[in-house]
Amino acid sequence: MNQKNRNLIVSFPSDESTIPIDDIDGSLTLDELMRNHGLGARDGSFQFLTDSNGRMVNHLALDTVPHVVHVQFPKNVDQLWVDEPQRNGFASAMDSAGKKIALLGGEENMFTSVYITGWKLRNETPVAFCFSPTFPHYHVGSLVYLQVPLVGNEACIYNPATGKEDLKLLLEISDLELNRMRGFWSAWELIGNGSRAKYRVDITPRPDGFKPLKPRSKKKTLRLNVDQLSATSQNSSVHTGRLHFGNNRSRALVCGVSSQGANIQKGMVVARSNKTRPNLVNLEGYQYGMTQFVKVPEEGRIIQLYNSVAKQWVDCTLLMSDEYDIEKIRNQWVIVKLKKHTRYKRALKIIALPREFYKKKTN
Repeated sequence: MNQKNRNLIVSFPSDESTIPIDDIDGSLTLDELMRNHGLGARDGSFQFLTDSNGRMVNHLALDTVPHVVHVQFPKNVDQLWVDEPQRNGFASAMDSAGKKIALLGGEENMFTSVYITGWKLRNETPVAFCFSPTFPHYHVGSLVYLQVPLVGNEACIYNPATGKEDLKLLLEISDLELNRMRGFWSAWELIGNGSRAKYRVDITPRPDGFKPLKPRSKKKTLRLNVDQLSATSQNSSVHTGRLHFGNNRSRALVCGVSSQGANIQKGMVVARSNKTRPNLVNLEGYQYGMTQFVKVPEEGRIIQLYNSVAKQWVDCTLLMSDEYDIEKIRNQWVIVKLKKHTRYKRALKIIALPREFYKKKTN
């Protein structure tokens, strides 16, 4: 994607102003671009940048950042001073909103960036741990707070490079003890080269009577018959049809590979109907050029499609679109077309929103 002469808007919440930046070089990260244009913090401190969902985007390449970025703390990220001494591995501190947190590994008179986890001590005080917004983000000996995975021996912690919880750690613990701790929020220390972690039982001992959590069983995708397929006037690759629920019939909007001459075809119901929307169905089959209903992820642009020919799920990349701003339609259903691409092995181009095919303007 050629990023030359593209305008990047940087929104400063203090005065609600925006700054256009031209001639973007796709080889730079957003943080480098900001510093090159003299738009860093005046006191030399690290300046957090986010997308509209609060995801940290400082270290992303410019060809992957949204058109508008915000100068603000990312979601669940803060910077704070620690004024109290550590007790039992935690230091009490106040976040920038004046709310109390328990900082794992915090030390008196420390100023640090923190990631605030989803766990609260005694159901009251959120637990946070330290990280560096610049590389290296963690070091050997760093303490992190995480939930033991329900399956496997890898856990993920906050990754400032991507703005996601996708930095993998191999948990160094016996299978027997690991199975006893499934779902347990606990303190771990980075060891080795920083990609492994050991359990800090001295800080967060497993309570007597703790019952390990089990993974929830996945809901089965409905695979039903579809008939009366008719191409829509808006797009010949999107059809209307009737879905068979036992002896009942229900209206459906249908995407996928349509078999010519077949009266009844199999399809997967990806979204059930509601008061305003028909059932959304993807027909079985897989080929380039086919349409599909997919939900835009809350973060990133990777979406999995089922390749019924190879009988496996495959990763596809959702392409940026001038007509459909991905940041504004995250977690919504869209209609995409599977395409070949010079950069991505499998690319998905947004061609429409489902609501464009029925009267109610609700997705």
